[in-house]
Amino acid sequence: MPARREPPPDVPAPGGRGPHVPAVLAGLALLLLLQLAGTALVVLLDLPVPGAVVGLVALVVLGARSGALRRRAEPGAAPLLQHLQLLFVPPGVGALTQLDRLAANALPLALAVGGSFALGLVVAGTLLQALLRRRELRAARGAAS
Repeated sequence: MPARREPPPDVPAPGGRGPHVPAVLAGLALLLLLQLAGTALVVLLDLPVPGAVVGLVALVVLGARSGALRRRAEPGAAPLLQHLQLLFVPPGVGALTQLDRLAANALPLALAVGGSFALGLVVAGTLLQALLRRRELRAARGAAS
C-alpha cells in the first residue's frame, strides 16, 4: 500500500475556507504594507524622512507591542536578511556613477558620517551606562531585602 502523501503546508486541506497564503508572501505583504503606510504618512504630513524609514519605525514599535506581528513578519524578513548583501548592489553602482559629485562633496560627507558615528557612539555609551547603573541598583535593592 503506498504511503499517504500530506499536502504542502501552504495548500489548504480539502473543505478549507479558501486559498491559503504562504507565510513568506504574507510576511512580505505585511512589510510592504507598512512601507506603503509610512510613505503615505510622509506625503500627508510632509515629513522630511523617507517613507520606508517611517514604515520601519512603525514595524519596530508595533512589533515591540505585538508578538503576533513579529511572527507574521519574520517569514518574509528572513529571506531578505539572508541575502542582504544583494540589496547593497544598486547603491554601490549609484555611488560609482556619481564619483565626481562624491569627490566634490567629500568634506561635508565625511563630517556627516564621522559626526553621526560619534553621536551614535556617545548615545550608545550613555544608554549602556544608565542601564548598568539601573541593574546595579536593582541588584542592591534585591540583596538588601
